Amino acid sequence: MTDHDHISDLRWDRLLAGDLPDDQRDAANAHAAGCARCRARRRELEAERDAFALRPLGVRFGARLARRRWWWGAPIAAIAAAAAVAIVISRKPSEGERTKGSDKPKLLLSAGHPGGLVPMATNDTIHPGDYLQAGYTTKRDGFGAVLSLDGGGHAMAYVPETGDTLIALPAGTERSFPGSTVLDDVVGKERIAIVWCDTPRPLGPLVAELRSTEQLAERDGCTIRLVVLDKVAAR
Repeated sequence: MTDHDHISDLRWDRLLAGDLPDDQRDAANAHAAGCARCRARRRELEAERDAFALRPLGVRFGARLARRRWWWGAPIAAIAAAAAVAIVISRKPSEGERTKGSDKPKLLLSAGHPGGLVPMATNDTIHPGDYLQAGYTTKRDGFGAVLSLDGGGHAMAYVPETGDTLIALPAGTERSFPGSTVLDDVVGKERIAIVWCDTPRPLGPLVAELRSTEQLAERDGCTIRLVVLDKVAAR
């Protein structure tokens, strides 16, 4: 870990849950000892975890379209420039992941609550109020988005939150997309499309296609992973 790296929320989540190997835990603690930003973020996550543990059952994290930025609402350009925004999770098989070439990016999806994000694959179950986080591994810079089609037939972009084109994504191993989403109360099948492309592309046609066909067609220069999750009300 270099002086320019910062520890991702997902790495902190694993550390706080006791799920990080000893060497990675020691490296994260050593980095945080000399990084005020990472120390402060750990304290915030610990406070969130403790607050969540005291929430009564049935309390929602947020309403429709609610968002939570991993990097304190920093501009996308700054997030894209930050190094080692890691998602350190075991990766399930990537159904619906399509691109040409042997060096295609690997796309990740996880969901859950602070301190308990787990990898997701088609037919897995999620609940209103869960956090949803996408990630990727790639050897080259690119552009990406996270799209959703919910059980009510509403299609939208989770990432980016604003703008009409894919956002810049720097090369790296198990990096986070620059934002997470708190899932709303609409239950049913939720289709999550994670998109990575060599060049910037407009969002509008992708969202429209997902809405009308419930999937995204293969595109040259792009990797697309479609994960169909079953969103059910929490008991």
